[in-house]
Amino acid sequence: MLPRTPVAHSWCHDRLGTDMTHESRRIQPPVPPGYLAELRRWARRWVEQNAPVPADADTVVLAMTELVTNSIRHAAGPVEIELTGNSSVVVVEVSDSSDVLPRRLTAEPEVEGGRGLVLLELLASRWGVRTHPNGGKTVWCEFA
Repeated sequence: MLPRTPVAHSWCHDRLGTDMTHESRRIQPPVPPGYLAELRRWARRWVEQNAPVPADADTVVLAMTELVTNSIRHAAGPVEIELTGNSSVVVVEVSDSSDVLPRRLTAEPEVEGGRGLVLLELLASRWGVRTHPNGGKTVWCEFA
C-alpha cells in the first residue's frame, strides 16, 4: 500500500474551491521495484472513484506517470503527487525539490527521451509549472 501524505492547502483549493476530492502520495527515492505500477493502480482507482468529469483514467495515469518519472529522473529527494477533482476538472500535481523548469525538447527518432512535454500537451487540457519560494517546483496538468 502506498503511504498517504497529508494534503496542505494547495493552489487547487484557491482555484477550484473546496467542493472537490483530493488525495496525495509521496515517493522517497530510490524507488523500489514495482512502485510505479502500484502508483498507477492508485491513480486509476482514484480517477474511477472520484472524477465526476468524463476524465479518461488511462490518459490521466499516463500523464501522471510522465510527470513522476521526470521528477524521479531529474530531481533529488522526495516527489509529491496530488490528484484533485471537482465536477468539471481533474488536476494532477507533481512536486519535487528541483529548481530546473521543464523544457520542451526536439527529440530525434533514435533518442529515448525528450518527448514528455509534447505528450503532456497532447493529453491534457492545459499544463503549467509553479515555483516554490523556498526552492522546488510543482508541474501540474488539467483534464476538463
